[in-house]
Order: sequence, then C-alpha cells, then structure tokens
Amino acid sequence: MRWNEDRLYALFLARDSSQNGKFLTGVLTTGIYCLPSCPARRPKREHVRFFRTPEEAVGVGLRPCRRCRPDSFYRGEEWHENLYEQTAARVYRDPGKFGGVPDIASTAGLSRSALSDLFRDHAHESPAAFLRRARVERVCELLANGTKPADASAEAGFASSSAFHAQFVARTGLTPAAYAALGNQFVLRLPSGYRSREILDFYGRDPQSVSEHVSAHGLRKCVVLDGAARLLEVEFRKDTAHCVVEGPPREAQRLLVRMLGLDSDAEAFERQFASDDLLGSLISRQGGLRIPLTPEPWEALAWAILGQQISLKFAVTLRRGLIGSFGKAHRSGLRAHPLPEEIADLDSEALRPLKFSGSKATYLIAAAHAVKSDEVPLASMRRMSAVHASRRLGAVHGIGPWTAQYALLRGVGFADCLPAGDAGLAQGLERLLKTRPPQPQIRNLMARYSPWRSVATYHVWASLKGKSNED
Repeated sequence: MRWNEDRLYALFLARDSSQNGKFLTGVLTTGIYCLPSCPARRPKREHVRFFRTPEEAVGVGLRPCRRCRPDSFYRGEEWHENLYEQTAARVYRDPGKFGGVPDIASTAGLSRSALSDLFRDHAHESPAAFLRRARVERVCELLANGTKPADASAEAGFASSSAFHAQFVARTGLTPAAYAALGNQFVLRLPSGYRSREILDFYGRDPQSVSEHVSAHGLRKCVVLDGAARLLEVEFRKDTAHCVVEGPPREAQRLLVRMLGLDSDAEAFERQFASDDLLGSLISRQGGLRIPLTPEPWEALAWAILGQQISLKFAVTLRRGLIGSFGKAHRSGLRAHPLPEEIADLDSEALRPLKFSGSKATYLIAAAHAVKSDEVPLASMRRMSAVHASRRLGAVHGIGPWTAQYALLRGVGFADCLPAGDAGLAQGLERLLKTRPPQPQIRNLMARYSPWRSVATYHVWASLKGKSNED
C-alpha cells in the first residue's frame, strides 16, 4: 500500500478491519498504538502518527491498546475473535443461564462498554439483541422437540410472558403456539410498515428465472429440502404473508424468515438516522425496508462470484444457465439452485457452454469445494465472528473483499457489512452527492452507520429503483 498519511487517516476513520496488518495508528496524546479497526474514539489528525510494525510504535515509546490488542493481532493470536466466539458459544448453549448483559460481560471478563464494542465488531449487534436472538433460537429448538411454550420460555431465560411473545413473533413471524403446531400452510405476521415491493423486486430481478416466479402480490421459490426440490409459495395480504410449503414445515419457515427479511433490525437503524443529512431522505421514503436474504448462504456467495466484474444482465444470464443445467427439477417446472457439493463435482469445462469464463468457472468451483469441505462453514457462519467469517471467505481463491462482504450481507445476514467496491452503491451515493465517490470516500461516508452498514447499503440500492411508501 502506498504510504500516504492522509489516506491512512481516512482508512483509520472508517474502522476498516481489512486494513488490519497493513499499518498501525499511534495516538500521541494517550501513548498507545492501535489497529485501524479499533473501536476507540478517533483522535484529531494532529495527534496521530502511523507505523508499519509494532516494533516501530514501541520504539517511540507507545504501548499496545487494550481494546483492539494489536500486539495479539500481530502475533497471529486473533484474541478478540476467540473471546467473542467463546462467549457467544456459551450463550447459545444455554441462554437461560444469562439473566442479562451483565452476566455476559462477567463471563467474558469485560466491562459492559468493552463488551458492547466486542459484539458490535464481531456480532454486528448489541449484546442485548444477541441474547434475545439466542433465546428465540433456543425456544424454537425446544418447541420442535415438544416442549410446551411456557416451559420453553422459562428454560430460555425470558423474564415475562409478554416479552417472550413479542420477541418470538418479531423474529419468527409466528406465535409460539403456532410454531409448535406448524404445518404446511401458515401465516407469518409482518412488521409494521413492511415493504413487500422490494422483496418482490429482488426475487423478480430475472423475469425469465427458472428458480423463482414473482407475481403482483407474491412469489414462488424452488429450494432443496430433505434432498429434494420443494416449492415455497408466499402471498402478501396487508400485514401478513400467507405461506404454502412443501417438505419439513419448520425448515421451510426458517428459509422464508430469511427470504422475507424478518430478522433484519430495520427499526433501530431508522430511529437513529431518520434525520441524517445523507440518507435521511431515503429513510423517510423507504421506511420499513428489510434486507431479503437468499434461502441459504451458498446462493448469495455463488451470485456474488457470478457478478464479479460483469454487468447485472450478464450475471443474471449466467445464474439462469447454472440453475437450469444443474439444479434439481420440481414438477412445477422450476428448479432449485444447485448445492455446493453439486458444483464442486464439476469440471470447469462443464461451465464453458454456459458462457462462463475460465476464471469465473474456477472461482465458483473453488468456492463450492471450500463450502463442501467445511473450509468455509457457510451454514454456521452467523455464529462466528464476522471478522473471522470474512477472513475465511477471503482465503478462498477468487473471493475478494467485495464478494466476501456481499455474501456476508445477503447470505449470512450480518448487519454491518460494506461492499465498498459495489457499483450500485457508488451509483446511489452519486445521486445523493451529485458526484461519483471513490472507494475511500465511500468507506468514510458509510462509517457513521456502523453497526448497520448493511441496512444503509440496502437503502442506497433500493433508492436506485425510485420506490416510495406510496408505491
């Protein structure tokens, strides 16, 4: 990287974790040196110096920051990631043991402030939001095994029946009783102000798709469940989504919660940035916007690889050909997106007739191998540190920063991803700024929206269609 200190300071302001290991920031007023991603408050430019190695920083009398621990990072110990993942695993294992955030902080050996920083960087949510999600997931497991709702609520650690009911409905779209009795037809409750139009726009981006079909008020999507092609059908009616599914109902419901963006924390972002000078106008027009995830993370990663450095139109053509040639067929005529193990078994020459370049075919197959071998554990990445997940993806041949960030945003569901090199993001910001921002400026502009940069990015993408609440 070219050593330009003004540029380094801009990257430092953006808290970009991809810059960790490329330089260190020394703060003369505090006597410490930090990683670029350090969550600490940013000092003024005149108090900052930059270093290539920890030895350089120590040589001028600085000591390592206790929050970002650059000494551990440079020893390859990834201390912060390990601490988060170990703490998160304990909470997931038995959320009922944690009465609240102070209990999590005690387990991690951190102050509440330091715990908040840790979870913001690695979970992309507050410790309290994380605990609520872990409790709901635990209740779903218990209900599926026949536990009564009241007993499941108590075991998962919910303090009151009203809080339990509200949080369960918010994350699943169903009451606990409805989830316990789930069949192949059910009705999901949608959040207030929910925008179905953008969901339909996303799944209807290819009018000739062989995997999904979108109508004015609903969609049909073919997926793989229990090894077979199954159909998921959704019809939007006012504040509900009426669903008819094939295969295991709870697995189908889990996929639909992802597809409809029900687990996206739109409200917190909108409350904080409703008056923002950059995105406030978009938020006022697009209130209630949710991020639709792909049914499974692999579909988002495959799409990101297909879309590298080509037009959207050509990427759609490649995807259609891939699914049409290798996806499992359903009697409806639709096909499911091929699984990673199905792609991993291909030779790159098998993709040539579909107009894949040699490099794109190689990248897709390499990614499929990485997922199949669990080198990239996509199915469990939501429980990993986001930094760790990004690094695991980035280690695969052909997966760069944009591809990794897109897959984590659209496939895994992390809330603070920034695909800074995305053409649509740059185009949307250009409409707001009246000038095309370069990548460093995009990182700086979007830094203020942490830990909701995924939602902020999606608002910019949605604005390119010119939709509003009245549409």
